[in-house]
Order: sequence, then structure tokens, then C-alpha cells
Amino acid sequence: MATSSHDSILLATRPGGSGPPAPAPSPAPAPALPPISRKKQAAVLFSAFMTTALTIGYNQSFGVFQQYYLSPSQDVLIPSPASQVSPPPTALLAFVGTLCYGLTWAGGIVVNPVIARLEHGSWASATSSTRLWRRRLLRLLTPRVITVSGVLVTSAGFVLASLSRSVWQLLITQGFLAGMGMSLLYFPLLAPAPEYFTNHRATALGFILAGGGAGGLVLSPVIRALLSSIGGRWTLRLYALFNLLAGLPIAWTVPRSRFAVGRNTAAVSTPGHRLSESPERREEEEEGQQQRGFGTHVSRALASRPTFLLSAAAAFLQAAGAQLPIAFIPSYTAALGLGGDGGGSGGGGEEEGASTMGATLLAASSAVNAASRVVAGYAGDRLGRQNALVLTLLLAAGSVYAFWLTSALLAVEEWGGGASSSLSSSSAAAWSSSAWSLWLAFVALYSFSVGGYYALFPALVADVFGIRHYAAVNAFILFVRGLGTLFGSPVGGQLLGSAAEGARAYTSVACWDGALLTAATLCCVGVRWADAKGKGWRWIA
Repeated sequence: MATSSHDSILLATRPGGSGPPAPAPSPAPAPALPPISRKKQAAVLFSAFMTTALTIGYNQSFGVFQQYYLSPSQDVLIPSPASQVSPPPTALLAFVGTLCYGLTWAGGIVVNPVIARLEHGSWASATSSTRLWRRRLLRLLTPRVITVSGVLVTSAGFVLASLSRSVWQLLITQGFLAGMGMSLLYFPLLAPAPEYFTNHRATALGFILAGGGAGGLVLSPVIRALLSSIGGRWTLRLYALFNLLAGLPIAWTVPRSRFAVGRNTAAVSTPGHRLSESPERREEEEEGQQQRGFGTHVSRALASRPTFLLSAAAAFLQAAGAQLPIAFIPSYTAALGLGGDGGGSGGGGEEEGASTMGATLLAASSAVNAASRVVAGYAGDRLGRQNALVLTLLLAAGSVYAFWLTSALLAVEEWGGGASSSLSSSSAAAWSSSAWSLWLAFVALYSFSVGGYYALFPALVADVFGIRHYAAVNAFILFVRGLGTLFGSPVGGQLLGSAAEGARAYTSVACWDGALLTAATLCCVGVRWADAKGKGWRWIA
């Protein structure tokens, strides 16, 4: 007679209670996973890639919306921020995109456990038979229902945003609703993806996450063109329709977790079984459950590991710093463009040209970002994912100090305290050209390096904590990343100077960004050290 998998955590006794307790049975081996066909792997790759393009790609393109909302030609906010005497609400408008991006990630702390419980049926099996309506409702709640609901909520957020007239309404619609809907679509499709790949997991994840860069490459210029031609309100409505038509077929293809097989009996205890009353023993039992694929949350034993704490800190700091340059690419580009003629006297045509250039650079950044995720994933499979991750973070932090900060400081020299009056026109042009060249170099190098982190970190989670812990740990890490996103950009917006200062207003933002990325690099070095201490040093890890 087959025994329940829970026998491995029980204190069995001899019949009649005589004699010492019999030793608990050894943990049951993990059930064999079903085979994977190439066709199934290709389907998972495509659906996850398109999901990333619709969610992360849009979030990386929000800077185009932000620049539009701050322009005099926008038709959404009443009154227009550009016409106000007081400083424009740049930080608050940046927080609209930050809130959407943060919730896209942070929602995993709720969505992933719900998906896991639905797949192994623990809710339905544990529900009293007297509540038949609840059992039937839970049977109807499937991962596919959640992903389809996510598409509908996201589109509803954009439609309601098209009716908004103030920034707080955009926060609720284009920020909160769109972010929650994207989270409902993102995690059910992305969480099971690493389970379908083994030897080339980092390469596969690099390709999947390259969808964010590819989406930004396509969406940034398209959104910019629509905003210029049909205005903000109709652009939001048209994007809602596009999200609905593109998202529903993808939501329908949500894959099932490979570890969902055989879980239906895992949540039901058998007669006579009891759990240990010792807290230490309970932690061991909880850890054992997760090793067999049952856990939907991070156990205390796992959360107390140095590798977990340092990984969470690195995720928070990297997320806080990574989105700052992306969010400010259009506005900083416009500031450099206006600085060329001494304050932007060229009028609306020049402003339009600077905004278009900002959208173009944002699209180019997304293209480099997409390519770097594939390259970094391939390099991680061969040089070691932790090694490659540390190098990409170090390169990102270095590029901020070497290029963005230097570009802003050159703009200070050109604009600052009376110095510009003593500069000849040729010298001023040289300062401006140098600042512009450094900014272009930064966009290219930073986009390449930050893309590597997104491709490598999920594979690192699977390597350091094990594939059976992946869903729980990754959901928590992405929740922390969401909190980091909500922290970094608003602080950067507060550090941003006034628009009258031009490019030099971004000096403090660049310093803040560099400090965050440097701290994230040190935390990833700590993860490398702690993991090697526990498993033994390997040069390729």
C-alpha cells in the first residue's frame, strides 16, 4: 500500500506504544518529471518572450509618456504642467511609471503562491464539503483565468487613464491598475519557464527577458509617433486595444509547472499523522517539504541564509538604481539638446526635435538591452552565471560615474556660474559636443550592462537555491525588486534640480544612481563568496 509523502516528517511509533519510537522514514524521492519536447520548449520561449515584451517593454517605454505629460502640447492633464508657475511635478509623473513597474514585479509575492496552490489543488481539497459553492469557485479559478484577467485589468487601466485629468488619477489608472494587471499576466507565464530548461537555462532566460528590450525598441518610437499625431488620450485608448488583442492569445497559452504533477495528495494529511512540536524540527520539516516541491513560500531556514539575505539586498539596490537612467533618458536628452543654444530659444520645433531624439535613444537603449540579455545568458552558461553577473553590475556602476556623471559635470561647466560668459562660441560647442558624446556612450554601455543582470539573476536564483525553490525565492526577490523600484526613482526625482538648470540638474541623480549600483555590486560579490563557502570554491560559478 502506497504511503503518503508526509510520512517523511512524522514521528512514527511501534504498535501498542511499546518500545522506543521508530525512526522516521527517509524523505521520499522527488517524483520523476515528465519529458519535454522541443515543440513545448519553443512554445514556452515564445509565450514568455511576448509576455515580457508586453509588460517590461511597456515599462521601459514609459519615459516617452513622461516627457509628453511635461510638454506644452499634451492634452491629458488639466492644467498643463508646462504652463504652471510652480515647478512641474516631474517626480510625481515619474512615479506613475515607477508604480506600474514596481507592481509588475512586487505582485509576484501574491500571484506565485496562488498559482502554486491552484496547481496542486490544496485549496479545493482542504475546503469543507458543506461549502460546495466555494469548491466550485476555486475549481474555476485557474492560471489561465488569472492571466486573462491580467490582460483585461491592464487594458482597463489604460482606458481609464485616457479619461484622467490630473496626476493622481494617472497614478491610480496608468500606474496601479496597469501594474497589477501586468503582474497577473507576467508571473504565471514566466515563473514556470526555467523548469523547462536545464543545460542552457541562462541562454533561454536571456532570450525570454530580451523581450523587454525588444518591446521597448518597438513601443518607444510607435508611442512617440502616436502622441505627436493623435494626442495622449487616443494613444492610451489605442494602446489598450493593442494590449487586449496581443495579450489574450498569449494569456491563453500559460504553461503548467512541471512540479505540479503528483501534488494533489501532498496537502492532505493522513490519519494518525502529527507534526513535530519542536521549532527546529518544524523548520527542517518545512525545508523538506520545499525540497520535494510543496512549498509556496520562503521558509525561515532558507530566509536566514547569507546567500538569500545578500541576494535580496542586491535585488533591492539594483532595482532602485537600474530604472533611473531609463526613466530620464528622454528628459536628459532634451536637456542636452536645449543646452546647445543656451537655453532653448529655438522654440517648439527644437523642443519637438529633442523629444524625438529622446524617444529614439530610448528605443536604441532597448535594442542594446535586448541583445545584451541573450549575450549575457550565453556567457553565463560558459563563464559562470555569478561571475558574469558581478561583471555586468560592475560595468553598469562604472559607466554611470565615467560617462553620465562626467557628461552632467561638463554641462555644469558650460552653464554654470558665469563661466559660460567667458567661453567663446567654439569652446561652448566643444563642451556641449563632449557632454553629448559621453551621454551616447553611457546609453550604449549602460544598456548593455544592465541587460545582463536581468538575464543572469533568475538563473543565479535557480543555481544557488535549487530549481525547486525557484518559484518561491524568485517571487520574493521580485517583490523586493518592486520595492526597490518604488524607492529609487522617487528619491531620484526629488534630487533632480529645476528645469532651468538644464543638464546640470541631473548631477545629484547620477551620483545617487552610481552609489546604488555600487552597493548592489558588493552584495553580489557577497553572494558569490557565501555560496562558495557553503559549496566549495569553483572558478566557474
